[in-house]
Amino acid sequence: MRLTCCALCIAALGIGAPAWGLEAQDIKPRPGLILTLDTFASIASSAGTMAYTDMEDHLSIQGISPEGLSYKIRMSVPGDSRISELAQRLTWPRKVRHEDLEYSSRMTLLYSSVDPESYGGQTFAETSRNVLATLKSRGETPFVVGIYTESDAGPLAGLMRSDTPAPPAPHPNGAPPLPDLGQLFHMMFGSARHYYRGTLQRVEPQDVPIAVLVNGDRVTLPAVHAGGTFTFGQDPPRKVEIWWLDNPDWPLTLRWTFGPASQLVTRIDWTEESSGGGNGTGGARAGGGGAGMGAQLASESCRVELHGIYFNSGSAVLLEESEPMLKQVAAIIKASSEPKLTIEGHTDNIGSAQYNQTLSEQRAGAVRDALVSRYGIPSARLIAKGYGLTRPIETNATFEGRAHNRRVELARPCAAP
Repeated sequence: MRLTCCALCIAALGIGAPAWGLEAQDIKPRPGLILTLDTFASIASSAGTMAYTDMEDHLSIQGISPEGLSYKIRMSVPGDSRISELAQRLTWPRKVRHEDLEYSSRMTLLYSSVDPESYGGQTFAETSRNVLATLKSRGETPFVVGIYTESDAGPLAGLMRSDTPAPPAPHPNGAPPLPDLGQLFHMMFGSARHYYRGTLQRVEPQDVPIAVLVNGDRVTLPAVHAGGTFTFGQDPPRKVEIWWLDNPDWPLTLRWTFGPASQLVTRIDWTEESSGGGNGTGGARAGGGGAGMGAQLASESCRVELHGIYFNSGSAVLLEESEPMLKQVAAIIKASSEPKLTIEGHTDNIGSAQYNQTLSEQRAGAVRDALVSRYGIPSARLIAKGYGLTRPIETNATFEGRAHNRRVELARPCAAP
């Protein structure tokens, strides 16, 4: 069985002058670091059409060795609890060799359950040190992009369509329009990887700012922006654009566009454990440290965002990637003198107000229950409350803003009602 995850979205830039919140070198591979990819896709097949929007896939670094990097992919599957249970098993390993991190000029954009753990000669979530250096010194470099696209032989017949088919009808309970389980998997069989070749040219002579949430804080990171026209056989030429973090030690792919499809990293998270105690740069929480989060809870804001809490899209089932943050939050609660604290759930505005209110309450309750049952927090100390879409902290008009509005916070009593 082949399952293909389509991590695609429309990137909305519109960022002002550079104001780096962190040094690029602070964004580096470390075990436990998690990348959240906010996604959009329009998929057409013999089974119908599906709008795949605001899905959050997660890539976590599992290990670093002289041989290279190892990742875990967690594919997000939208829908009810039945699909959420299945999504817990949709995790796949991926390895990138050290020599490819140094020299490869080929990058894989999408991933499938039948992929090998490592494609020799390719990178995955980043480009090579050599590609970044060549772009910066010469302004251009030959490049190859491997991407899953339509297959005449299989039922998937429009993954890369330039038009946007109409989404399914909204669910009666106000949930975002989503396919059923059978339709979803039927659409994801039979795709093929094509390798498009071309030349990437640097678009601007200087770095451009890319907004990303780093441990819950909105920061801008310096990126090298490159683009070009790529071809494969008789397929129509595709315009490719890529934004790589300007860090030779890890040129992370922050955004890419391929024809009508694109993807962006909305969150980069790591905990105190994975940072070795925090690096002390870029603000109170940039190192992921519990001390900084505790200080923010005790500050005049009276609340702190729990940036490492993960759910499957449209679900209140906590993902296992949340455990390091839950452990850190439990320590903060135990150290607090407040007799009662509130776990708050917040959502974006996709779906009806009632759907989002229910989802936010369920997510807050799931975090509370985990802290009580797994980390020994007395139930009397924690209140779970959902606010739905009523308290956005960024605009809901962009993927980046909606990604930030989907959050869980810990608040003490002095917080504003």
